[in-house]
Amino acid sequence: MSTVEVVDRGGREIVVFLSGEVGTDPDDAFGPAIDEVDRLEQLNALDHVVVDMHRVTGMTDAAIGFLRELSVRGRSSGFEVSFAALSGPAHRAIEANGWSFVEHSPDLPAGRRGYRS
Repeated sequence: MSTVEVVDRGGREIVVFLSGEVGTDPDDAFGPAIDEVDRLEQLNALDHVVVDMHRVTGMTDAAIGFLRELSVRGRSSGFEVSFAALSGPAHRAIEANGWSFVEHSPDLPAGRRGYRS
């Protein structure tokens, strides 16, 4: 089971929460979610959509298509789309489909485990 939820957080930002095996449920509301983002964009002069994926356990081609469509809609309508809090499965699926990410910081050498203030 998966969920797609669009939340207007005010302050010119909307969050789209994805969770579960996104795209496996025939009831996944990708079209209505894009329509809701469009509606809120028109009402609020939106300039930023954040897609939160911290609860994603897997993604199908339909889910990747949703992210692509949301990004295309953002470019054409003048709002930015950002991915946030990606789970491991979400990160791998997105990266495998052509998005690139900044490399993680290297591991600290042994013996330097604490932070200095």
